[in-house]
Amino acid sequence: MIVINHPQSCTGCLICELACSFHHTSKYSKSHSSIKIDKSIFNPKQGTMITIYETQQGTHPACDYCEDEDVPPLCVRLCPEEVFSLEGGK
Repeated sequence: MIVINHPQSCTGCLICELACSFHHTSKYSKSHSSIKIDKSIFNPKQGTMITIYETQQGTHPACDYCEDEDVPPLCVRLCPEEVFSLEGGK
């Protein structure tokens, strides 16, 4: 399970969304990502609204934890603010 540790640290760079969509479709498309960053919903104490889809929602595929990558999930590995972590480690 991917854990959102620090949503208040999210800068809205969208690296996680784009990397995730590329993992699923080999294209950069936020609408085909298992992660959604909603910069319009921000609270300084709670941070940016971040959604990780556990089941498919429209064009958003379910998160597969980048199982075929043999490394930590891309969102965990690439987030410059270390917003995400993998529960149990990988």
